[in-house]
Amino acid sequence: MNLNATILGQALSFILFVWFCMKYIWPPIIFAIETRQKNIEESLISLKKAEEELIIIQKKMNQIIQDSKEKASFIINEANKKKSIILEDAKSIALEESKKIFLRNQLEIDLKVMQVRKNLHKEIVDLSILIAEKIIKDNIQKDQYKYSIKKLIVSLSKDKKLI
Repeated sequence: MNLNATILGQALSFILFVWFCMKYIWPPIIFAIETRQKNIEESLISLKKAEEELIIIQKKMNQIIQDSKEKASFIINEANKKKSIILEDAKSIALEESKKIFLRNQLEIDLKVMQVRKNLHKEIVDLSILIAEKIIKDNIQKDQYKYSIKKLIVSLSKDKKLI
């Protein structure tokens, strides 16, 4: 065997093998690699877009949360103001009502005091008349000072009628 022919045969076989691989095997492998690269690039682009959208959505969400907190704070402040106003109104109404009740009770007390004084004065006058009658009956004879006694009784009776 000739060494040159063997090397030439092997070289020719190798060239045919490389040509066959480049013609039929290599293109599908390259196509699969390129497709995979495109998919990876598209995935990376989609990932970047998704991250940007996520950042935008988080900013919007934070803004919405902040707005909600401000609205809640405003509503709470308004409710506290209304509560204060209602409490002040209730206090003033209660104070006015207590003043009315106090004045009404004071008038009732004054009326009762006046009635008691009037009754007491009447009883004092009645007792005075009774005492005077007893003293007069005991100390004065019937005929003596009759005119003075009648005058005293009439004047006391008039005082009693006035009361």
